[in-house]
Amino acid sequence: MDKKSSVSSRHSASTLSDIATLRRQLDAIERFEKQNTHESSRLDEIRKQCDVLQKESIERLSSISQKQINAQEQLQFVLKRTKEINQMMKALQESESVDVCFLMDCTNSMQKFIIEVKDRIFETIRLLKSRFSHLNIRLAFVGYRDLNLPEERQFSILDFTDEDKFHSFVSMVKCEYGGDACEDVLGGLQKTVHLQWNQPVRILIHVADCPSHGRRYHDLPEHKDHYLSSDNDGAIGQELFDKFVQLDLKYFFGRLTSHTDKMMEQFIQFGQKRISIEEINLKNFQNLLPFIVESISRSISKTASSLLKSHSAVESNLQNTKTSRISRISFDSIEPDWLNIPMKKVQVIKYQCNDQLVCEQINESTNIKIAEKPFAEGAMRLAFYGLMQNKDKWEKVVLKKYKNIHNNIDMKEKYLELLDCQTIADHLAQEFNKLSLSTNESTSTIKKIKFIMTKLVFDPESEGNVHFFTIERFIDGSYKKFSNNAGYVNHEDPAVTLQAFSHWTYERTNGNMIVVDLQGIDIGDNQTYLLTDPCIHSTDLTRFGRTNLGKPGIKRFFETHVCNSICQTLKLKMIENQSVTKTSSKYDSNFIEKKSSIINKSISSKHS
Repeated sequence: MDKKSSVSSRHSASTLSDIATLRRQLDAIERFEKQNTHESSRLDEIRKQCDVLQKESIERLSSISQKQINAQEQLQFVLKRTKEINQMMKALQESESVDVCFLMDCTNSMQKFIIEVKDRIFETIRLLKSRFSHLNIRLAFVGYRDLNLPEERQFSILDFTDEDKFHSFVSMVKCEYGGDACEDVLGGLQKTVHLQWNQPVRILIHVADCPSHGRRYHDLPEHKDHYLSSDNDGAIGQELFDKFVQLDLKYFFGRLTSHTDKMMEQFIQFGQKRISIEEINLKNFQNLLPFIVESISRSISKTASSLLKSHSAVESNLQNTKTSRISRISFDSIEPDWLNIPMKKVQVIKYQCNDQLVCEQINESTNIKIAEKPFAEGAMRLAFYGLMQNKDKWEKVVLKKYKNIHNNIDMKEKYLELLDCQTIADHLAQEFNKLSLSTNESTSTIKKIKFIMTKLVFDPESEGNVHFFTIERFIDGSYKKFSNNAGYVNHEDPAVTLQAFSHWTYERTNGNMIVVDLQGIDIGDNQTYLLTDPCIHSTDLTRFGRTNLGKPGIKRFFETHVCNSICQTLKLKMIENQSVTKTSSKYDSNFIEKKSSIINKSISSKHS
């Protein structure tokens, strides 16, 4: 091989070697790129997984944070409600702190009435304490006679004290003959003004059979009043009643004869509806003690009722705005001509309750007609006549709405609380009815209980604010208040079935709930109670609205509840602090019997 060929051969070999090297390098690059591509794909997958995990973590943290916020808000709500309830319990206890002054004519014709007060005062206090477990009562006595006697014999005065000292004092009171047919009533009233009134509830119980001196106070012949010119201009009487208004007294007068009628008419004019004045026709001394018990009970109950209404108001300023609102509300008690009332389509929400006492919301729609003006009002709501279409028929209903709507969302929740409460109460009543039928107790003793079912209606297409109403069947009848949510029991009609029902609901729910505040009518030949607007006390303060007074409310029920024959038949258990006074005591039975014979004359509105 020549030299030139050898060089060419070496050059070719070198070129092939270079190509192989380049090929290896290219292969390495390709392998590296493939590896990088795979790694990149893996990185992309890892990034996606990280994104998912991060999103889930953020959502989980957000959920935990929201739950913590909700739990904190719920805790704050419960703490606030607990504080409000404790304040309400304190106010209710104070409403049972009572000053009672007996103002009595102490002339000879009144001797038997004074003896009756002395002989029955201890029994009366015991009965009152069985009704009001926190009763703190102080008693005073002012006896007046006539102007012909010297000052030391004209009056018998005992300032506020306990029942023992009161009994001892009244035992020493002597009656004397009056100089004519009239007595120094104004003098007696003046003495009551100077007593040491300091309890929240202040009651003046006045019993007399003769009028005050002065032509302004009677129409008796002139010779029967030796001081006929007394208080001719009424200045003394007016000044006295102005002071009664300042003292916030509740004045009960026990009427014995028609001779005092003109005097009481004058007293009412002096009061000008600024003071509660009630007159009750006693007829005879046997009715005196029922009159005293009923007067004190009514005063305490009215005070407690006012406190409860104020507490359960939807807005805290409801009481402050009530007067101005009433002046702007126009009422019409006559049912309208429905042909002139337009029909509107509305949305309806109703609740159904299961055995676990959990309610499910059901939505539907219907047609209604509603009167333009309300026909009545309660403490918080206005009531309207209405018609609701049920298939091809129109049913008469009552629609109710709150007086002060400030927020549609909040207001809807308030209405739904009413539905929740009423639906659960009715579910429990149905269980109670089945249970009572299975007992051997006479069906004439255990009555059936039904609640008027309530629905929520609203017109979502109405202009401006959405208008919410509760709607329920219209019921004719005489409504009675059997109990409230603060332990009150109507002793004129104790309704033992309803008392046992409330007790039973406590046991049925393992002490977590109790249905109270029962009112309604008797239907079906007095064999069925048809009830409306109950309250439920629950250990869960987030349910049932502001009328739910929680454990303190449950406790107040049992402080005045006395187990009856139905409780015993159902084998309901007594709880700690429950009242053990027997409702069938001779005195209580006599009281109920006597009370039915007393003619009530409510002659003025209560002091507002």
